Amino acid sequence: WYECRSAIKEALRCYRRLLSDKDYRESISKDHGMGLERGKPSGIGQHMRLAKLVRCLGKWVNTAKQIGCVAGIEVGDGFHWRGELCIVGLHSEFRKGIDCITSLNGSKIWATSIVDSGRYDSCTRKVSSDEFTYCGEGENPSFCGFKKLKDQKLVGGNRALMNNMIDRKPVRVIRRFDNIGNTNESGYKFVYEGLYQVNHCWKEIRMDSGKYVYKFNLVKLEDHLQYEPQWKVNNVRTRRYH
Repeated sequence: WYECRSAIKEALRCYRRLLSDKDYRESISKDHGMGLERGKPSGIGQHMRLAKLVRCLGKWVNTAKQIGCVAGIEVGDGFHWRGELCIVGLHSEFRKGIDCITSLNGSKIWATSIVDSGRYDSCTRKVSSDEFTYCGEGENPSFCGFKKLKDQKLVGGNRALMNNMIDRKPVRVIRRFDNIGNTNESGYKFVYEGLYQVNHCWKEIRMDSGKYVYKFNLVKLEDHLQYEPQWKVNNVRTRRYH
């Protein structure tokens, strides 16, 4: 565990140096045949590129997907960027809020982690410090442009969270916090909140769109269950593809 934590700190140092030092970034890119950047790097594309460079350097940690706690990570740990969540093994998706794992035969899917980034502020509600309601993925009015909105479907991450509820498998929760100490240059950071149990799922009409969305009630596990190995699932596809 302590070796993993040390490796995580080194991976984060590497990631942040790549982000801030253009000469170092271009040198590593050239060494690994990735080509030089075109224009001013920004946004999610830049962070995907940085994560790939860290992987080329052999510094990714916890490279196999799994349900439950992540070696070397403690509840309350903070991270500056989505790419950092990926390189340490907390959450592999750069854009999606729900990260999933599937059985070897592809017949079942579970959620490993969710990122509550505030995209669904109007329908994500915090009940207490240890309980909140999470809105399912898909059909977000803020990101659909001129596309006609539809009801959310019980597929992908939504189906995965439902299966977590049915099979009593916890999910890692990472939250984005704005304007707190030790944030990134954009004024926010991500904090690992721990393992939560999906207790309840239902559908309701979203007031601003008139379409059905899925809601999930999540409750934090007790402290003594946060680092238990019992949550691991066998016979699953553990590879990460970024």
